Amino acid sequence: MSRLQSATASTRTAMRCSSSRAALLLLFAACVSSTTRYFLPSPQNPTYSLEGATPVLREYVRLQCPALRQKERADSGAIGALVEMDSTGKATRARLEGTTGDETLDGVIGTVVAQLVIAREASAMSAAATSSSERLRVDYRCSADSAIVRLARQP
Repeated sequence: MSRLQSATASTRTAMRCSSSRAALLLLFAACVSSTTRYFLPSPQNPTYSLEGATPVLREYVRLQCPALRQKERADSGAIGALVEMDSTGKATRARLEGTTGDETLDGVIGTVVAQLVIAREASAMSAAATSSSERLRVDYRCSADSAIVRLARQP
């Protein structure tokens, strides 16, 4: 199995806090910061259909199962992904919605879904449409010497 190369980009956002003596404590509590991690397709990696990505994810999850167990992390779960696509259905970037609790597993899932080419329904295609997005769900579970993975579209 070839080794996948991960391409990611992050966007850091923060709400600016202004100082006011009366509300300084309240504003300080309201300041939040978050990081959004995007996975970008790599020309060095193969592209996958939804069906073709499932066995690839299964193998990478299977390889990660012993480390999950050793770290006492959940070895089963689900994570959402939002995949942005060009007019041909090829992923232009992907973002995980949540986390598996394991950075390596998140990276593997993000890297694979960023390589998807998703066939678009004829009804969803329009001459004016140049890009779109698709919500996916990845369910995974480690078992004895294997892993069970399901990759599906979300409504």
